[in-house]
Formats: sequence, C-alpha cells, structure tokens
Amino acid sequence: MVFVELLIFVAFIGLFLYKWSVYTFGHFSKRGVAHEKPTPLLGNIPWSVLMGKESYIKHSIELHLRLKENKVYGVYNLREPLYYLSDPELIRQVGIKSFDNFSNHRKGISDGPNDTSVMSKSLLSLRDRRWKQMRSTLTPSFTSLKIRQMFELIHYCNVEAVDFLDRRLEEGTTELELKDFFTRYTNDVIATAAFGIQVNSFRDPKNEFFSLGQRISEFSFWGGIKVMLYILMPKLMKALRVPVMDMNNVDYFRKLVFDAIRCRKEQSIVRPDMIHLLMEAQRQFKADGEGSRESGNHEERAEFNDDDLLAQCLLFFSAGFETVSTCLSFTSYELLMNPEVQDKLYAEILDVKEQLGDKPLDYDTLMGMKYLDCVVSESLRKWPPAIVLDRMCAADFQLKDEEGEVVLNLRKDDLVHIPLIALHHDPDNFPEPEAFRPERFDEEHKNEIRQFTYLPFGVGQRSCIGNRMALMEVKSLIYQLVLRYRLKPTDRTSPDIMDSIVGFRLMPRELFWCKLESRGAA
Repeated sequence: MVFVELLIFVAFIGLFLYKWSVYTFGHFSKRGVAHEKPTPLLGNIPWSVLMGKESYIKHSIELHLRLKENKVYGVYNLREPLYYLSDPELIRQVGIKSFDNFSNHRKGISDGPNDTSVMSKSLLSLRDRRWKQMRSTLTPSFTSLKIRQMFELIHYCNVEAVDFLDRRLEEGTTELELKDFFTRYTNDVIATAAFGIQVNSFRDPKNEFFSLGQRISEFSFWGGIKVMLYILMPKLMKALRVPVMDMNNVDYFRKLVFDAIRCRKEQSIVRPDMIHLLMEAQRQFKADGEGSRESGNHEERAEFNDDDLLAQCLLFFSAGFETVSTCLSFTSYELLMNPEVQDKLYAEILDVKEQLGDKPLDYDTLMGMKYLDCVVSESLRKWPPAIVLDRMCAADFQLKDEEGEVVLNLRKDDLVHIPLIALHHDPDNFPEPEAFRPERFDEEHKNEIRQFTYLPFGVGQRSCIGNRMALMEVKSLIYQLVLRYRLKPTDRTSPDIMDSIVGFRLMPRELFWCKLESRGAA
C-alpha cells in the first residue's frame, strides 16, 4: 500500500513538472510567430548542447538559416519565449529609431540577487534614467583622446608579452597555446589600464590578480546551473539571495580600488588609467548636479558614489578579461590558417615601421592601418564577442517592416533578441561566410555590407562603450606579433574550429595551438 502511494506521489510530481516545463510553449502559436517545436524543459536548446557535445553557436546559426525567411521568429530558451529579429529594418527600429522603448537589457541575471548588489550598479545592469545618466557621465572617459593617453600603458604590456615569446624561442620552445598567452596579456593590460597596478603574468604566472581573473571568467558547472535557474525561476533565486558573483572577489577589488583612490588623493597622483577617468567622471557628475540645482533644474539625479565607481571597474574587468583575449585568439588563428592574409598584413606592418623610422609605434598610426583594421573587422564578423543582443520591450509596441506593415505586436516585458553571430554567418549578408576575407571591409567593398547586419559591438546607444579600448589592445599586440614572428599551425591546431567548439563557450576542444617562427631583427 505504501509503495502504491509513493508511486502515485512520484507520478503526480512528474506530471506537475512536465506541465510546468511546457506551460509557456503555446506562446508563439498564440501570437502567430514562426518557431520550431520545443522539447519539454529544454525548449529549442538541444540536449547535446547542454551536455557540451555540440556547439550552441552552430545550432543558433543553423536555426536562423531555417527560420530567417520570417522577419521575426521565436525561440524557446528553456521555458522562456524570445523574439529573434532577422530583418535589418526591425533591428534598426529596436536599436536606433525606437530606442527609448528598448533601452534596457533583460531583468534577472546581471542584476544580482537584489537591487543593492554592486554589479546592479554597473552600466550593463542599470536601467532607464539611471542608465542614461551614467552613460552620459562615462562617455567622455572613452573618447579617442582619452584612450590615446592609455597607449603607453598598453605598449608596455606588449613589450613584456613579446619579450616572453623571445625567451621561449631562445629556449627552443616554438609551440604556444594562444588563449593562455593572450589571457595573461589582457590581465596585465587591465591591471595597469584599469586599476593602476603593475603585474607581469609572464614572469609571475600565479599572481593574485591573474588567479582572481581566471576564477571570475571560468564558466564553471555550478555557474552554469545558477544562470539556468535564474532563467527558469528568477523570483525564487532572488528570494533565496543566490549571488551570481563571489563576494570574496568583490571585496578584493573593493580594497584594490579604494586604496588606489585614497593614495592618489593624498599624494595628488595623476595616472592616465581607468580609475583616474572614473574619479574625474565622479567629480563631474557631482559638479553637474550642483550646477543643475543652482540653475533651478530639479530633475532627480542619483548619486555617483564609491560603489558606483567600483561597479564600473568590475564591469571593465569582467568584460575585458575574456572578450579581448578571445578576439586575439581567433584573429591569430585566422592568420595562421590563411598565410596569404598574414603575408599581406606583414607587408603593411613593414611599410608602417619604415615610415616610423626610429620613432615608436603610436596610437594614431596604429589606428590608421587599413589592412590591419580589415583583418580585425573580419575576425569580429566570424567570431563576435557577444553572439546575441537582448532588449526588453518597455511598453506595448508595433514592429513594422519597410513598407509600414505590422510584423508583430509586442507587449510590455517581451524579450527581443538580435542574433549577431547568425547574422554574421548568413550568406545573404556575407557571401561564403565561413571564408576569412578581410577585403569585405576595405574601401572598395565595405559599402556593400547591409546596414544592421554587422554589429560586433552592439547597436545604438547601448553599444559597447569600451570598443576603442578593446580595438587598441587587439591591434597593438597583433602588430607586434606579426612583425616579429610568422604564425603557423601545428599538429595540435584544429583544422576546422567551428566543428571543434562545443557547449556555450567560444573555445575549441584543442584550444588555440600555434607555432612561432622568428622573422629575425624587428
């Protein structure tokens, strides 16, 4: 009798979980939106992707190619219905024309367990008026002029990186795993350019700053489970106050940042790094607020306190640590797999070096290199830092096509996604998308690219504020690498990197192995 009751209870729980897992699956049918049949609980995410056997990137590209004839199509992200835009005009509406109705990212994961967490104050998580105030305050800190002032700091990290490679070659080691190398480089760049501390992750491979960065950027199994639970049960996760970021890591950065600020104030130290720029932005924010009050403008302005400043430092760290090293890894991979592209880039680098003479490379010269820009742009097309953009609909809204016909009636809090990597790999946008062709972005051909189909740093006012900084990091080290070494594949190099990527990360099974050959005196 007990066994029968237990069986009935288990069956009831199983039926309840099944009903709960498919409860939202009628959403797109009711709205008349094209979609593929979802699997209970998983939605349109294949089990093989969740288990790390196949690539989410490849799956999302293939799904887009099957459904792209529809200007909007639906995807169930587990139980969550998401609207995907395949039409450039609709992307323009959401990203530019009607930005005020789509100015926010989704709620939940990035906000942390409650609205008072440090990361909820970062530019990525802020919403509405608070976001606009912070964005307008921070924007002057990321102009070309301000980034140019950081170039010497970045150049020093470049020198340390190539010195490390020279020592390895002298010792007879010619093979290099690029992702680890570039992660150490970006770690040192962030340490000096954001936090004002000097570390050398090549000479001291286990330094505290690097070890902490690895812990934050690692996508652990438990980290993945927490993200999944925030998607499935956001209210419960917030009620349980489950943190997304380890607070011990936050405390480390808090001490680092505030000790640096105190030291600079006491000793009147000025250093052209992110802490200095944020201190200046904080002062300007307060000055603007006082000016508004004196002029009789009573618009509500939130504070820009020390936690706000810390949040932007943490965002800069978490965003820059992984994305720049990944971009460098893929760019180098494409160069070693396409030797004719590498030779053409080397020729441009030699021309620039000859024009400089005895002068060192400077920011303006670097950013003026046209073929280098084409190479990095094509790398960002094939392997964009973010594979999808999200926007939340603030109020009921009609999405209309170029003819003014209503494509979809969105409702408040609907989630709209722009599938960046799928757009970049769509042959209608980029013929032969798997081919690495930097010429797509040269003066002769770049005007052929359809607007709003190439969005490596996002779109509109919520695009990446640090894109100039990221491009400077990538281009400056690629310049030094190709100037000094020929990059070649090894027996461990993946012959087809797209087939080698599994799960949700942009990381091939074989990693990024490269053989270095010295070009002689550089």
